[in-house]
Amino acid sequence: MLQRVGLAAVAGTALLLAACAGQDTPSSPGAAPATTAAASPAAKPAASPTAKQVTLPDRYDPKRNPATDLKAALALAKADGKAVLIDFGADWCPDCHVLHKLLQSEETKPLLERNYHLLAVDVGEFDHNLKFTAKYVDLKRSGIPALVVLTAEGKVRVATNDGSFANARDMDSEQVNAFLTKWAPKQ
Repeated sequence: MLQRVGLAAVAGTALLLAACAGQDTPSSPGAAPATTAAASPAAKPAASPTAKQVTLPDRYDPKRNPATDLKAALALAKADGKAVLIDFGADWCPDCHVLHKLLQSEETKPLLERNYHLLAVDVGEFDHNLKFTAKYVDLKRSGIPALVVLTAEGKVRVATNDGSFANARDMDSEQVNAFLTKWAPKQ
């Protein structure tokens, strides 16, 4: 999923986000090169509203570093007031695939994009990214998929340690929307 942050609002943060996400900082037409912006914090943003793109994984990628991705997600959340939704799961998990489809459905996707930065974390066969995962959810109790909502400051608002999403195949968009609405940041 691609998240966009305006350079005018967070010019200095854009470079940090790219560094946290391990990405190059592509320059947009009319925008100053990234090195110019970093060297001169007072540099003016491009005349037209340009957006810096930061990619957070919305599918389970075992090659991603969840700690690095989380830093980028939290920086985005601080910039725009959204929450971070961490989805712990794996590609072999049928319920994880169902939840992904529900999150991308036309009933749920607008609510998700309006209130959250989604970050998917691969747990393999309960043998991958376990140290990171243990900070947020107890996989023995929750099963997968498991969801965690963090504030922009990184504070856990809710973790589905009750296994409420482990049977996502029995859920519909209305149930997912109820969860997302309940834990959305107050605006």
